[in-house]
Amino acid sequence: MSDAVDFNLGCDDDEAPVVAAKPAKKTKAVGMPATVRIQLEESDHIPPTGLFVGLNGKGYLLRAGVPLDVPLGVAEILEHAITSTPVMDTSTQQVLGYRDRMQHPFRYLAPVTG
Repeated sequence: MSDAVDFNLGCDDDEAPVVAAKPAKKTKAVGMPATVRIQLEESDHIPPTGLFVGLNGKGYLLRAGVPLDVPLGVAEILEHAITSTPVMDTSTQQVLGYRDRMQHPFRYLAPVTG
């Protein structure tokens, strides 16, 4: 036998007790800035109109060479955008292997608190 109690046993749907779950508290990581200032480097992978990055349903249009204040999550998306480039043998022009590099290189300029 199970120790669980079925509250709906013997009552209609509109008489059933409603048990509401407590909403989860939103917590901010201690010591982490809400936004950071970054600057995208010029790249062939970034169109002239800018690079679109989406985070939690909100879009950001990032332009190369322009300092931008973005949420920390946008910077993390850029950090994890990795592409593989071939490593070539200079004498035979054959591919020896591949190495990973950032697809959209950028740098952190300063944390923005707030």
